[in-house]
Amino acid sequence: MKTGLFARAAAVVLVAGALSVTTAGTSSAATASLNITYVCEFSITGTHDMPTVVTSPDAPDSATVGVPTAPASTTVATTVSDDIRNTLWWIGGRSVDGTLSTSVTVTNGSSVQNVTATSTIPNTAVPSSGTFQVVATGTLPALTLANAGTATISLGNATLALTPRYSNGDPTWIGTVNSPCTVKAGQATKFHEFPVA
Repeated sequence: MKTGLFARAAAVVLVAGALSVTTAGTSSAATASLNITYVCEFSITGTHDMPTVVTSPDAPDSATVGVPTAPASTTVATTVSDDIRNTLWWIGGRSVDGTLSTSVTVTNGSSVQNVTATSTIPNTAVPSSGTFQVVATGTLPALTLANAGTATISLGNATLALTPRYSNGDPTWIGTVNSPCTVKAGQATKFHEFPVA
């Protein structure tokens, strides 16, 4: 059904826009990457699996106790299928944009920090045919770590707010779609790990 396809479209853009992760570091940078699948729930169409790729080119390779870490950037990208693209066109969507709020857990010895990170899905054109890629980026807050040893950054659940737009830039008749997405059970959620001295 068209509504179901749109729901999947919204969730895939979540994939793209999806997901920001808090990273930390006071030394040289490291590259972090994780493939993770989210299950997105929609009131009308039920749940849908959504594969996601999250990367950071400047994740930390170390940190110091009590010293705020530098912010890190993330990029989340996905390829949107032609089927979903067709549904966006059906509702009049010629571009999409929005925001994504992601729960991130940082474990450092006995200390656990729960952080909400927000990323922006820039206005992205929806082509008239074929697949297309949506890319989202974010700048994430610094962390202050309490314990020497190791810090682990893990991805958690997310909430997508997605707005399809007409060619003149106005929101389509469907408005902004808000969709909760959870990490699919049974998979790794660790995004990055680094030493703390």
